[in-house]
Amino acid sequence: MTRLDATSIALITTLLACAPAPTLAQTPSSAPTRAGISLESLLEAADRGETAPLVRALEVETDPDVRALFRARLAAARFDPAIAQDPALVRLAEGGDPALRRAALAVLTDVSFANSCYAQAARFGETLAAQLAAAGRREDAEGAERTWRLAALLARYPGQAVLGTKTPTTIAARTDQVGLQRIDIAVNGEIQEAVFDTGANLSVLSAATARRLGVAVLDATTPVSNSVAGSVPVRVGVARRVEIAGTVLTDVPFLVIDDAALTFPVRGGYDIRAIVGLPLMRALGRVRMETGAGRFTVLPPAGPAGPPNLHASGSDLFVDTTIAGEAMPLHLDTGANRTLLGALYAQAHPETVAALPAGSAASASAGGTLIARIATWAGAPLTVAGRRVPLAELPLTLPGGSEAERFYGALGSNALGTFASYTIDFAAMRLELGEPAADLPALTRD
Repeated sequence: MTRLDATSIALITTLLACAPAPTLAQTPSSAPTRAGISLESLLEAADRGETAPLVRALEVETDPDVRALFRARLAAARFDPAIAQDPALVRLAEGGDPALRRAALAVLTDVSFANSCYAQAARFGETLAAQLAAAGRREDAEGAERTWRLAALLARYPGQAVLGTKTPTTIAARTDQVGLQRIDIAVNGEIQEAVFDTGANLSVLSAATARRLGVAVLDATTPVSNSVAGSVPVRVGVARRVEIAGTVLTDVPFLVIDDAALTFPVRGGYDIRAIVGLPLMRALGRVRMETGAGRFTVLPPAGPAGPPNLHASGSDLFVDTTIAGEAMPLHLDTGANRTLLGALYAQAHPETVAALPAGSAASASAGGTLIARIATWAGAPLTVAGRRVPLAELPLTLPGGSEAERFYGALGSNALGTFASYTIDFAAMRLELGEPAADLPALTRD
């Protein structure tokens, strides 16, 4: 998700890869698993990047169907494409237990979409939407329907594929006026500057840019969620060929958004014409962004440097962090120029919030403007990948706003910019940080 803060400007291009996880208040009660936690609660936590409770539950669970579901959900957190063909999971998706069936269909939809198996994602997603509607979960059913309809549009084309790679190439990266990293990509042979955004569930082009680059755009529109508790209509485009730092891909999907929705009220003018989203990045395998030196490199595969600290939920990516010594997954969002905690975190930590000064901030996106109450945590003790992140302050969204809260917060480019480089290894599912940045005082200012 590209989130920009000037007064706090947010562009959200996040596609919900399945219906958003329902809150506990919306979820029908269910018998607890052997771990003493309901199935829905465990899966809801995993959808926020919390996989540790699921790991612990799997260690004590004896029901073979529940164990199969837990194993599949943990594999999905690694983007494992084989899960979509798992006979046990497919059997659960066709079974008679409504809760297990919905959960299995959600995993199958997520994994299929994340791995460009769009026809399969549409089939599973349509069934999921019907099951959710039958259970009276209207909002979740609407989210699942948006996903399967988008998948059905993309299914008209072959799935994204890596055509080949040249010798890994280092290309220039630039920090723009609001602090986001931009690189040059080639779309159908034409050079285009693009924001590097792990928070975008699909890559994005403005309508005029898509026309200039010769991207095939379908006439049908579909809504995607934005940051202002609503949705914005977009069209779907597919580029025949995209090249990034020596890696060539074919049939790359893009969301095509009206140019006006990608123009923001930043002093001096600011717009975005292209975004490299998570599916395109994953295809590169292992990448390094050197923010200080202004370089971006696609790296060769490497052996694991340690245990995974990245976890997926659909096409959302989370990183393990600790905040004040407590483990806390945050949405890894290189397209957000400010790291922040959300209302879910505030609700779980009222004593922390009570001690912080509060004010208001405006957040504008492709869908409008949101005014939210924000608390400010000066010198918050934040640790990522074993390193202390020296942010001067950490904003915290207070409960009560209209923005739908799905995550505990987001780790944005200002936190990553406190280090000279960061490396994302999608095979090892690891984020690694370089040495502290030399110009740290400038980087930590909001």
